[in-house]
Amino acid sequence: MRNITLYILFCSLFFAGIQQTLFAQNTDKAQIKLTKKQARMQAKFEKLAIHPYIQSSLWTGVIPVKGITENIDVNMPYKLLFNVTVGPNDSLTAKTENPGFTEVGRIMNLHVASGVPAKNLEVVVLVHGPALFSLLKNNNYRLMYKVPNSNLPLIEELQNKGVKFIACGQALTMLNLNMDELIPNIGLALSAQTMLSYYQLKGYILYNEDKAE
Repeated sequence: MRNITLYILFCSLFFAGIQQTLFAQNTDKAQIKLTKKQARMQAKFEKLAIHPYIQSSLWTGVIPVKGITENIDVNMPYKLLFNVTVGPNDSLTAKTENPGFTEVGRIMNLHVASGVPAKNLEVVVLVHGPALFSLLKNNNYRLMYKVPNSNLPLIEELQNKGVKFIACGQALTMLNLNMDELIPNIGLALSAQTMLSYYQLKGYILYNEDKAE
């Protein structure tokens, strides 16, 4: 069981590493590159990955595994809480999907691939800090970054499949944003921190997608 846990942790860190490379700022050549090793692994991932439920992004994919001896109880409700704070910081990083949002889809796909019915998933995404910019309407996003918001197809699919997005009112104020600038159907809370305690007390499992360096 320990080996399985370590393997899952390695996979999560690896995929996050590739996405972070795509999402990170490159000031030397004004472009984003993968290392050769990461490029090979990405190509392998693209070839093997399946998308059993959330399909709008490559990075929501999961790799099928044969001969599994340990699995979860697929009849339980799975209440998942995501804390996403990292967002674009320039027009280069703004071209790529927010890795926090793609991880939401990937973890949902992992549960469905494990046999959990989609109706058993209850998912809440708390968005604060620079991640709020990833929720901007396309016109507002273009004004800020000069590129379209590539997050919108994935966010729309997640919302259509019951995922609840909640914006932090404290962060909105500090970043000089208002709800009219964000895409529709985003909830507003006084703070993400109070929502973190509230949902965890309700039995939600926290996935902290704060990957800021």
